[in-house]
Amino acid sequence: MQESKLFICPKCGKELNIRERSYYCENGHCYDIARAGYVNLVLGSKRTPSGDGETSIAARRNVMAAGYYNKLYEYIEQLPPKGAFLDIGTADGSLPGRLSEIFPDVEFYGTDLSKFAIERAAKTYKKVCFAVANNARLPFKEQSFDMLSAVFTTVFPAEIGRVLKRGGLFIKVTPGKDHLIELRRVLYDSVRENVADETLPHGFSHISQVDLQDKFFVGKDLMPELIRMTPYGVKSSKSRLNAAADGEGEISLDFRVDIYRKED
Repeated sequence: MQESKLFICPKCGKELNIRERSYYCENGHCYDIARAGYVNLVLGSKRTPSGDGETSIAARRNVMAAGYYNKLYEYIEQLPPKGAFLDIGTADGSLPGRLSEIFPDVEFYGTDLSKFAIERAAKTYKKVCFAVANNARLPFKEQSFDMLSAVFTTVFPAEIGRVLKRGGLFIKVTPGKDHLIELRRVLYDSVRENVADETLPHGFSHISQVDLQDKFFVGKDLMPELIRMTPYGVKSSKSRLNAAADGEGEISLDFRVDIYRKED
């Protein structure tokens, strides 16, 4: 695991320091580093399995390996990353993992509520510091990061503002109106349009907004995996899921990328 001086204790908020295979705070709270090389900083009952399960994470890894997010990742590479970079809701860790190979001087972090996701990410991407953590209570010191990304995950603007440095960039990625539209048409009678949240986070200025569209051919071997990595599988009938999983063809990708700068 990459050692970090940015973690704080989720119980008392004090700085965490590493000693052997554990993180400790001055009040004696201890968090062991898992064999895979990550730390779990979620408290109490929330330490039980939450977030995406093993099946969903494995499916996501297979789809990512096929280049599903390449256009989005290439766009983020052009920004480019700098300083300390946090990816929240990181899932399989493919974004910070890929970036860590291209930008060796940047300190990359990834968090997710899913222990399964973080364990797999930590085993794969050794140059990234991973932690099981809740987006609503990020276990980092104030003004720790120069950049923070959130791809298709719930965001809490106050927490993002707390951990970003002044002048830091917040990269928010949400699904555009045509994202996976072909798949959604098979799974639902009525397809709801993805609507972006236009609310400007307090203390931030809106720097830019771009829509990235792409087409992705999904064969019969990968279609079931694509369905498993989305939330659609739990919201559709079994007959529709079977029909979708048995198909193949081009699937639309539509990413909306909003970039904000922290001003105060």
